[in-house]
Amino acid sequence: MNKTTLRAAAALLLFALLLSFISCGDKPAETAPVNPETSAAPAETEPADPLASYDLGGDVIRIYTSVDATDATNANALIEGSGEENGEVVNDAVYKRNLDVSELLNINYEFTHANEDYFSVQPAIQKIVLAGDDVYDLIVNDIYPLANLALEGMFRDVSQNPVFDFEADYWRREYMKDLSVVGETQFIMAGDYFMDVLCSAHALYFNKQLIENIKGDPDYVYKLVLDGEWTTDAFLGVSSAGYQDLNGDTKRNRGDIWGFSCIGMWGAAVPFMLCGDLEFVSRDESGGVTGYALNNERAAKALSVMKDIFYDDAAYPDFTDIPSMVSNFASGLSVFVGYQRVGDFDSYRDTEFDVGIAPYPKLDAEQERYVTATHDTTEIGVIPITSSKYDSACVAIEALCRETERTVLPAYYETALKIKYARDDITSQMLDIIRGNIRVSFPTAYNGYMNSD
Repeated sequence: MNKTTLRAAAALLLFALLLSFISCGDKPAETAPVNPETSAAPAETEPADPLASYDLGGDVIRIYTSVDATDATNANALIEGSGEENGEVVNDAVYKRNLDVSELLNINYEFTHANEDYFSVQPAIQKIVLAGDDVYDLIVNDIYPLANLALEGMFRDVSQNPVFDFEADYWRREYMKDLSVVGETQFIMAGDYFMDVLCSAHALYFNKQLIENIKGDPDYVYKLVLDGEWTTDAFLGVSSAGYQDLNGDTKRNRGDIWGFSCIGMWGAAVPFMLCGDLEFVSRDESGGVTGYALNNERAAKALSVMKDIFYDDAAYPDFTDIPSMVSNFASGLSVFVGYQRVGDFDSYRDTEFDVGIAPYPKLDAEQERYVTATHDTTEIGVIPITSSKYDSACVAIEALCRETERTVLPAYYETALKIKYARDDITSQMLDIIRGNIRVSFPTAYNGYMNSD
């Protein structure tokens, strides 16, 4: 082969290689097949926080908070807190909640303590509002005096403020609607920030050892509750069988074991009256109150049942102070104890016997749901008409309720109540039933006006 032929062959070979290179470069690159099970899914993005757009410029929200616990519970430790972390789960959750909301909205808090009892707080607030004093943006106090002041036009209607998401789980919508008197107006707030609604919820405590002595099963009451058969008749069947003449003097008196003990017949009767799921008032299509709704057989039955409970031979409603009543039960001298709240669980941590907790019974087996009553000293929230920071207060309250559900409620409810105080798993289910059925509020809030008519 001559040189000319070699050069031609080399040129052809080079040309072929170039064509091969170019054609490979032009051809789309082959890729491995995608496995849908192993390929990374698009990262989920959390929805924007509707409250994050608010910057309140360091505004100070002035809160007039009750520190009085004369009658029963007080939840200022869950409202204001200690102001610092101390390693205690609930306290630190309150501190975090307040700090998170403060940073989110760029606000500060100013707490003023209201050391007023059930009777004195109403004229104290009335005096402030009538004087036109712009000193508080939120008032937290007992439902009875605040409801009566609401009827006098002392507080703002929050029903139309767009920042509130009253359909959210951290608002007790049915409870609040029951407090409405005129149409869809809403002067009283009962969201999770107002933790006393839960703490002051009525609950029946019982001695599980005495229940076992009577019925042969310490979980007898629990099983009735879970089966939907915990009725006033069932309650009477247990409490009536609970009396024992322990001191042997053949007289029914202090020192004996009672089926049911409580303090008086007014406050202790409230949860029994409300647990029957009665309609206390009639309403028009707009939700406004039009009159009473108690002239019926069911209401008459409820009154008859209360008479049977409080005048039963095994009942001792004669305690005149709460400490004596609690001490008597903690000493093992009563099967059931009334006039106690969810927040009283801590009182029975050190008893030598297991303490059970249950919702108040249904009026009868036909009743669809259990009903948990609060009291006229339950602490709720209102915004006085004299506040110059209405919109800022609404934003702060919405955020505080939401963050309470996320932070404080789990610490208090799941940790303190269900784990720290409870001695069995069923107690947790009872607490869920009690909390999930906090409903009727109208009679305890407005009984002053109802009695005056």
